[in-house]
Amino acid sequence: MVGFCEPDDVRQVLQKRELTGTISASMITPAITGVSGWFARQTNGHWYDSSAASGDEIDTTAASATGVRLDVPSGPHRKDRQLFHDDTGARYPTTTHGPYAKIRLPHPYVQTVTALLVRGRGGDVDDWVASAEKTEGRGEDYYIEARGQDSYGRTYLYIRAASIGARVDYDGLLTLEYDYGLDAQDTSWDDVRRGVALLAAAQVVSDDDVLTAIPDNGQLIGVATQRDQHVADAIGEAWSLLSPYLSVEVR
Repeated sequence: MVGFCEPDDVRQVLQKRELTGTISASMITPAITGVSGWFARQTNGHWYDSSAASGDEIDTTAASATGVRLDVPSGPHRKDRQLFHDDTGARYPTTTHGPYAKIRLPHPYVQTVTALLVRGRGGDVDDWVASAEKTEGRGEDYYIEARGQDSYGRTYLYIRAASIGARVDYDGLLTLEYDYGLDAQDTSWDDVRRGVALLAAAQVVSDDDVLTAIPDNGQLIGVATQRDQHVADAIGEAWSLLSPYLSVEVR
């Protein structure tokens, strides 16, 4: 597991926040790893810098997801000139964007779909990415749309209803593989970098696991000493930077 900040980022926080104590260099990297892993699990996200030097904590490449199974939204009524099927229990993809069904992907900042396995009516599986009969792109069989930083990387798959056809069961119809992540060379993610550095610094000087002690509003209670206050302030600022990624609305 790589980190979403560098040790120097944590050292700067320790100095500026007056988070003093017995701190060794060997304590900082595990704190970065722990906080970064927690944030990645909470968001399904990945942040990297393709220009980072070899040996840095920050990764230089996008992450990959495999075996991502997704349902296609469906209903009993056909829409947008979908062909009628008289099969018992037949359902149709629910289209919300012209002829397309919209499916949110579980990872933000999806870049490239490397496999799109679609279960056929007979149970066989076809990879639309590799198929010569299917095409990616707007107006074609499917495409992806990654929202900008204002939407914290929400990404959607749009799949043409007519290309799927009527089915009885749409659960787990799709299985995807894709690359995802936000490259600092494309869009700055200094908010994530500083937020992780703040939490890592708080973790280094705290006797407890700060990640399990942060309430929903990011504000610690029971502050008894000035040192506790410095830790609480660092956690509060980190929360203000990172919480938008933790509470992205589905829309």
